[in-house]
Amino acid sequence: MSEQISVRQTGCFCAISLLALKLITLPSILVQMSTSSAVLVASIMFALDLVMLFIYLKIKEKYPKLSLYELIKKYLGTVFAKFIYIIIFGLFIFKLIMLNNEAISYMRDIVDEDFKLSIYLMTFLPVVIAMVNSGLRSSARTVEFGFVFIFIGLIFCLFLSEITFTYGDMGPIFKENISNILSTCSSVGFWFSDFLFVVILSDKIKYQKNMKKIIFSYVIITLLILMALYIIYIRLFNVTSFLHRSAIADITQYNRNIGNSGNIDIIAILVYMFIIFFQGSIYFLSAKIIFEKIVGYNNKIHAIIFITTCILLLQLFVFYNLELVIDFVIDYLKYFGIVAWILIPLYCVFLLIFDKEKNNELFKAKTKQN
Repeated sequence: MSEQISVRQTGCFCAISLLALKLITLPSILVQMSTSSAVLVASIMFALDLVMLFIYLKIKEKYPKLSLYELIKKYLGTVFAKFIYIIIFGLFIFKLIMLNNEAISYMRDIVDEDFKLSIYLMTFLPVVIAMVNSGLRSSARTVEFGFVFIFIGLIFCLFLSEITFTYGDMGPIFKENISNILSTCSSVGFWFSDFLFVVILSDKIKYQKNMKKIIFSYVIITLLILMALYIIYIRLFNVTSFLHRSAIADITQYNRNIGNSGNIDIIAILVYMFIIFFQGSIYFLSAKIIFEKIVGYNNKIHAIIFITTCILLLQLFVFYNLELVIDFVIDYLKYFGIVAWILIPLYCVFLLIFDKEKNNELFKAKTKQN
């Protein structure tokens, strides 16, 4: 029997996924693309993510022992299932590349302007690979334990920020026309679609009757903190966002010294580093499972070697700085990402509405209970 993770651990995974690619450059990009309507764009995209999470959890309830691969294969065939998984595999690899480049940019801005890519990779990859090699359950326990410290650290960062402001400081939220807002939503979709891993790992999540309530409690609390961070950032840097590309550090820049404690950037640094290690392991685990589905056999070592090779080749020779990744994502990857944030959710909705079969495992379990 394959290892499984609990609902609470899944909730921690979802909360971390909500944070990972949204604490550095995304607030700056939103403000540059839609000015004061950035908070509206963020709200729309977060709402869509919550809808997707609800759909994916309903799929988990209806097909508790099937992953997305089996669900696609069931109606559309093996070839199409592998094709979709190849696209999703590429998306997870690029999310890892984006995560790496944002982390390197953050370290250069805050810690050392001469921070080396090689040093980061020699630190990041061994830790993430060790978590993946230890197994899904072990990684989930680590994330569950670390989430408490991340949550406390984020709240502390908010209190270090300049939090006194009025509504007028943010400017008119509906200043941009609807076409610009929708265009921005489309361009930044890559930074969202955070919960796709839920259906990738669906068969490895233990079913629990109140699972939606538990998972959404983690997600909503984290989302409220994240939205507070975005509102503070937009209030402070509505005009100078292009100069402030490390949101979690920038919002605390006016309170980096408290009393005689010295520079307290270390708190934001630790919070962010915990997040990228945990999120890196989620992306890597998902990519590993996808790889095994594509090739048709389970071999942890082969999957780790292949994924690591992809990351190193792309990171060192193609996307070696953050600007290159951002331009590629906004200009091109948004079209391929349609699979993640449109086609897959629609397919899941189709299954929920039109698949009336009563032979799934959940129905059998309920029948036995009765």
